[in-house]
Amino acid sequence: MNRIHQSIWSDSSGAFVAVSENAGGAGKKKSSSTTGRPSAASFAVKALSACLMLGLGASAYALPTGGVVAAGGASITSGASSTTITQSTANTVINWQSFGIAAGQTVQFVQPGSTSVALNRVLGADPSSIMGNLSANGRVFLLNPNGVLFGSGAQVNVGGLVASTMSLSDAKFMSGDYSFTDAGNGSVVNQGNITAADGGYVALMGKTVSNQGVISARLGSVALAAGNAVTMDVAGDGLLNVSVAQGAVNALVENGGLIRADGGRVLLTAQAAGNLLQTAVNNTGVIQAQTIGNRNGTILLLGDMQSGTMNVSGTLDASAPNGGNGGFIETSAARVSIRDDVRVTTAAPQGLMGTWLIDPQDFIIGAGGNISGATLSAQLVNNSINITTAAGTGNGDIFVNDAITWTAAGAPTTLTLTADRDTNINAAVTATNGNFSVCCGRDINVNAALTTTNGSILLAAGRNVNLNAAVTTTDGNLMMCAANDVNISSKITVTNGTLDSTRSLGLPRGLTISADTDGTGPGVAGGTVIFAPLAPLAAVTNAPVVITYNPVSYTTPTDYSTKFTLTAGATLTQRMLVFPEVIKNFDGTTTAVLTSLKGAPGGVSLIAGSGATATFDNATAGTNKTVTFTGYTLGGTNASQYALASNCCGTIVQKTTGTIRPAILPATVRGFNPDGSFDLPYIELAMPALATLASYRSGLMPTYMSDAGDVFFVTKEEEVAAPTVAPFAPPPPYIAPRYVPKPARN
Repeated sequence: MNRIHQSIWSDSSGAFVAVSENAGGAGKKKSSSTTGRPSAASFAVKALSACLMLGLGASAYALPTGGVVAAGGASITSGASSTTITQSTANTVINWQSFGIAAGQTVQFVQPGSTSVALNRVLGADPSSIMGNLSANGRVFLLNPNGVLFGSGAQVNVGGLVASTMSLSDAKFMSGDYSFTDAGNGSVVNQGNITAADGGYVALMGKTVSNQGVISARLGSVALAAGNAVTMDVAGDGLLNVSVAQGAVNALVENGGLIRADGGRVLLTAQAAGNLLQTAVNNTGVIQAQTIGNRNGTILLLGDMQSGTMNVSGTLDASAPNGGNGGFIETSAARVSIRDDVRVTTAAPQGLMGTWLIDPQDFIIGAGGNISGATLSAQLVNNSINITTAAGTGNGDIFVNDAITWTAAGAPTTLTLTADRDTNINAAVTATNGNFSVCCGRDINVNAALTTTNGSILLAAGRNVNLNAAVTTTDGNLMMCAANDVNISSKITVTNGTLDSTRSLGLPRGLTISADTDGTGPGVAGGTVIFAPLAPLAAVTNAPVVITYNPVSYTTPTDYSTKFTLTAGATLTQRMLVFPEVIKNFDGTTTAVLTSLKGAPGGVSLIAGSGATATFDNATAGTNKTVTFTGYTLGGTNASQYALASNCCGTIVQKTTGTIRPAILPATVRGFNPDGSFDLPYIELAMPALATLASYRSGLMPTYMSDAGDVFFVTKEEEVAAPTVAPFAPPPPYIAPRYVPKPARN
């Protein structure tokens, strides 16, 4: 069961920890959000604020104290209500006994340039409470293992900001190595207003991180990262890269406020300390990364893919309202739950719509699942959505248990389901001005109607496509392909087809049915197209139909014409699959050379074009190994009756299977020493060495039935002198003795 997580104070660990929504704190009262659900972020902020105000007293809000420059150069000037740090080197490290700013107080960093960095490390026992103003023309790092709170009155204006409970050594910092480690037990919470300069960044990092205020970084980056260790660097595009190098127990990241990075990137990420430990990434607020000019926005919510949970509500906005293309949004974790009140948009009225990727281990569309059909339908109006499952503790399946119906508002949108294992469509999918694409590692089971108008449908299975319900497309294309069989039991209706790139899914116009896309034929055992005896006739109007299949044999092709009603110029093309022969000896490489076609189909040959390539999937010896190839075509008088097998999802390549024979071992003589002597009483010979041995001792030549690995025993006789090493010379002519059966060996 999916859970909403909250932060509560733990007396035993002396820290805020992520727990289920039903857990209670030590005497603390839960707060609730406007949606009526428990708000972990609100609780964490109130609890930390109360701890700071009541437990630490007014002294916790005083200006920074005890500052000592540990590296680089800087001077510190303090007054009654302000502190100024004047930095004289590009990088400087200052160790403080405490670092706080009370309401009405100001701390200013005067730095050599916008890329200058001042690391402020707190050595005392108090958290840092920023209630007043913090400013810098460069970048400020604030490290306090006891926690950092930006209160509701805080105003932060900097070139860049890092606030963390983690550690960073002076040597690493001064060399530009931002590898943070050993997160303290404190939390990092923002209730205030943090603004970075254009192209700057804001990074909040610790075991528990929460934003309930406003964070802005136009053309820059905002990162909230939960873990025990984090690596941070600036990418080639100027944006900040943040990755959790080591997870933490009960790692929690949440946003209930506003995060804005138009033309930039927003990242919320949490990683667990082990596969069985839970983490949470939750959004109930607004995250905005709209396009500015040609800089698309990116929003990444990344949970732990083994045990993490993610709850998505509020707003995720990577649209392009002022021109340009829509951005990219990703919500990935082991379990992702999309709430009914979510609003997601990558709309681009004057450009190309963006994409929303949902990446869990398993995914259910319907009651008790990860998103309702109604919510998914509403989001498809302004977004193309890709739901992709990954292998893990789950099965990697996708279930459509709620009806999905949408009409795209502008350009066509696409719902893509990519399952690691099976996709089970148990409720109707209906799209107007939209496309529906399904790829999976095993079976696609269509148990409810699929309908598109001004849009196309792709069903591509790693094993079988099982069509048990009607499929209808008008002014769009339909492709069904499977690595094994395409099983058709229900009505297929295709009208017109399309070449419009936004509505075609890149598919051939009309209806295409392909079996054995993994190239394991020839023969029906490799996969073929099967119409059930009682299946209704497929109806195709004004569109071509192409079927590629494995026949029982090339001399008895299957006739599918009786399975169709073709009108208004519709045509049927039937092609038998052919497969290049590939056999080579092991040489440690994956290079393959295609020769003849398996099964000797008549009137067709394989032609290698300029730049044609063929590659085994790996270099080890074996049979029935997958070979992918490109740049080959078919020629001959009957070439139009045949086709090469190719996949339907991802990069399109042609496929067959081949053999890599085991390596031929070099000549060996075991028992034969480098100095020319033998280790009696026996020597063991590989066949290529026999002639060489015969040149050393006449009369030792074995019979023609001997082979590599045979062992020959030699009686040690007084008259046998140790042979001398001599250059190889051909042996004297050998006359075979009369055949006698080879004696059995013990």
